[in-house]
This record gives sequence, structure tokens and C-alpha cells, in this order.
Amino acid sequence: MNRLSELQDGFIAAQGDPELARQLFGASARGLSAYANNTLFNRADALAEAFPIVRRLVGDDFFGAMARAFARGTPSTSGDLNRYGATFPDFIAGFAPAADLPYLADAARLDWLVHLAYYAADAGPFDFAALAAVDPAQQAELVFIPHPASALLTSPWPIASLWLAHQGGEFPAQDQGGETALVWRDHHPSVRPLAPAEAAFVTALYDGEPLGLAIEAAFAQDETFELGVSLNRLIADQVFITIR
Repeated sequence: MNRLSELQDGFIAAQGDPELARQLFGASARGLSAYANNTLFNRADALAEAFPIVRRLVGDDFFGAMARAFARGTPSTSGDLNRYGATFPDFIAGFAPAADLPYLADAARLDWLVHLAYYAADAGPFDFAALAAVDPAQQAELVFIPHPASALLTSPWPIASLWLAHQGGEFPAQDQGGETALVWRDHHPSVRPLAPAEAAFVTALYDGEPLGLAIEAAFAQDETFELGVSLNRLIADQVFITIR
């Protein structure tokens, strides 16, 4: 290892270790400390932007303390701070001061999916001509490919309703039960809870199951499931972008 690499490694390690900073950099350690604090608060600010619902649920002071605790032990692995925070929900799940809010980690997971949806790559519109060209005898074998900005999250908590409540709606009762949240992006990221039959249908498609098996999963939940209504809406919302 050359001298520059050693210096760089020491610089990174010393940001979280004041004693090591003094050993390596002497009088310059004070400047390093200021740099480390700026880095810490920049990471915390990035988390506040990426997890707005979590921040509203716990308040700015609690969120700031939690974000800084995470940032101290979790360096950024990218020069783009918009990518920082993927493991923050797991950190929240084990964060003792948040133990009285068992739904908070899943709220964070949904926040992160919405954040990813905002920055996800664009994709072209669904190719209806390709769908119409499929032999009806083979339609059950179709596999639907999700848009890069779409995602699913199943939780024992009403997380989609919780997210929607913080867009100006009414907060749901916490005994409402679990939900599967669908995230997609049309002009901006959106979220909606899926009814059990549609959740089974969309989950099967996301898992790469062919259309026929996804339909069976939906009807196993509800024999009145309206396949055409659901599929048309999913395509109109650009949840899926193509078939194979």
C-alpha cells in the first residue's frame, strides 16, 4: 500500500475516532473534527429528505438524533447522497428508543421505496400492440415486467394508509391490520394499498409468475376479483412496462 492510500484510509477511520485523529494528524485533528461533523450532519440531512414520513411521525428532534446515530456508524458508499439510507429502516428496527413504534421500520421501508421511485430510470409506455398480438391460448403464460420505479411492500401495519394520511388524509386506526403497499411513478411517486386479491395478483406478477398463476392467486383470495379492471389500472399507472 502506498503512502497516499495509507493517508486516505487513516483520514476515513479518524473521522469517527478523535484519539486516532490526534495520533495521525496532531494539531490538524481539530480541522478533521469539523469536517467529520459536517459530514455527519450532511448524512443526517440526506436521511431527513429521504424519510419524510418517519420524520413527521417522530418529530424533528427525535429523527435528528436517530439519523445522527445511524450516520456515525454508517459511512456513505457513494458520492451521491440520494443513495444514502438503504439500511436505515433496519437500523430503526433495532433502535431501542423507537421500540414503542413497531410500525416505524416499515414506514421507513415505504419511504425508501418512494424515494427510489423518484430517482428511478424512465421507461417507455406499455406496448399494447405486443399484448394484442399474443395468441389467446398463450396469454396465461405471459410474464409482466415491472417498471424500474414500481415496488411492493407487505407489512403487518397499515403502512400505505399511513403514508396517504401524511399527504393530507386522515390517519387510520392502528388496529386496521396489515397492508400491501404499491409504489409507482407516473408524473411523481404515488402509493396505494392493495386489496387482498389484488395484492396476491400483483405479488405473483412481481415474483415472475405467469399471468395464469397470478390470476389463480387472486381468485383464491376473492372469487369476485375484477381482473380486467385491475390489469388496466396497473398498465395505465405504468406499474408494468412490457411482457415476455
